Amino acid sequence: MALVNGSILAGLGVGLSAATGTVWRIAPQTSVPAKVKSTKGAQVEAEALKAAIAKVSAELDSLGQNSGATNAEILEALKFLLEDEELFEVSQAHLAEGWSAGAAFAMAVDEFAELLGNSSPTLAERAADLQDLSKRVQFNLSGIKDSLDLPAIGPLILVGEDFSPAETAQFTSAVVGVITTGGGPTSHASIICRSRGIPAVVSCAGAESLENGDLVLVDPVGNRVIVGADASLATPPMRFLAVSDELIIAVRCNIGTRLDAQAAAKTSGAGVGLFRTEMLYLNQQTKPSTQQQTATYIEVFEAAPAGPIVVRTLDSGRDKPVPFLTLAPAETQSHEAEGYRLLSEHRGFIKEQLESLEAARKETGREVWVMAPMIATVDEAADFCALARSIGKFKVGIMVETLSIAALIGQLKGIVDFVSIGTNDLSHYLLAADRINPTPGTSTSHWEPLLIRTLEQIATDGKAAQIEVGVCGESASDPVFAVVLAGLGVSSVSVSPSQVDLVRAALSSVDADQAKKIAKAALAATSPGAAEAAALGHLLSA
Repeated sequence: MALVNGSILAGLGVGLSAATGTVWRIAPQTSVPAKVKSTKGAQVEAEALKAAIAKVSAELDSLGQNSGATNAEILEALKFLLEDEELFEVSQAHLAEGWSAGAAFAMAVDEFAELLGNSSPTLAERAADLQDLSKRVQFNLSGIKDSLDLPAIGPLILVGEDFSPAETAQFTSAVVGVITTGGGPTSHASIICRSRGIPAVVSCAGAESLENGDLVLVDPVGNRVIVGADASLATPPMRFLAVSDELIIAVRCNIGTRLDAQAAAKTSGAGVGLFRTEMLYLNQQTKPSTQQQTATYIEVFEAAPAGPIVVRTLDSGRDKPVPFLTLAPAETQSHEAEGYRLLSEHRGFIKEQLESLEAARKETGREVWVMAPMIATVDEAADFCALARSIGKFKVGIMVETLSIAALIGQLKGIVDFVSIGTNDLSHYLLAADRINPTPGTSTSHWEPLLIRTLEQIATDGKAAQIEVGVCGESASDPVFAVVLAGLGVSSVSVSPSQVDLVRAALSSVDADQAKKIAKAALAATSPGAAEAAALGHLLSA
């Protein structure tokens, strides 16, 4: 049934600006061809599959070149999922059973996706990515066209169930807003829309009733879509009035490449809070030498904004495979253990990486901190810290992304200098364990009371243990939540370069006591919506 003007659809807002435009519905994806047996033989089908994978891989490269740094990084990681040799080997086993190339690849992906989906909520998202890649390969084999074919003239508001990274890379300049019936605030579509400044409302119930040509207002600040409305009805974005030239906590930048470092240097960020080094290795088939790594790190360090540079050592696993490194098969191994498995199974490379970072630190004179990802135990943290300190003059720490290490912060006294909380992974693990709110979209909100209480406990335990606590997850890019983090006792946040100025403005608009009151209000809430409303209300009255 068509929606009348004035109809309001509720969802989760992404971004702080509104947009009006006409609806352009993206039809549900064409069904993949049925699985069939082949009469051509396994060898012929294998060659056809190789060619299709190569073509889809090239398409991802092409899309990545024209879609911005964030999307390019995601597409690069997806390409290596697609080109995984083990995935092809499983496909070959099905080809030997007489299945066609498309059917064999689909069956192999189904097996991998089931393994990922059962491993952790975070990897369940990668399973969906794999299925999208499977669809693209099958379409290629069947000669089915797979593109959005968007107009170049707008303004358009795209409406669909969700959008994959390959689809968001096809957004033209005519796209001014996005509405999805699925997804959530940490989905790829949300992350990319946020990085590109495209307002969106995701997990929007009733959006399936919107029709092509409908005029709509996408109002992310109001967490809603209004049919037939113009910009005058948009919820005004927050305007922050500075009360001090000094921020209550530091705001740093997230980067992955030299280009990211250059973009960060144009902001007022106080250094780098997360340097994702794996982005430098995703397209390298052979291990780079320490000299090559050092040269790359020097370029990044010289381009980065003034302040500390917090480097995360290589974070590679099933969701971010690096071609020249593999982990031994461990079907029952949890994703939480992959970070340390990389350190233990490829200790030589991590040692070389740390040596390269130390050489670059000496050459540039920059203050460099190093941290390990996905640490789960105190012993693992101690092992990494001892290794790092034996190699360079770093501040040394770990990422807090697992439930196990989040409960052991007090035991890290004297072992780590700092911790950095990855709220994306931590919230997924927390909410999977809690299962209080399984509703799609809201289940990964950083406003979940359980996550906020956990962050408070980490900050409290860190202070007692004389450990500096920062946050580098997606949640820190929300300016209101950044104020809550400051009130909880976090000492720094790291955000994408595009969000630095906004987050800084929010943190300069309150003093430390006001931030604590705002955090206390959020802590007292019993639902994500109530927590956000309470924090916002106290911030407005501060």
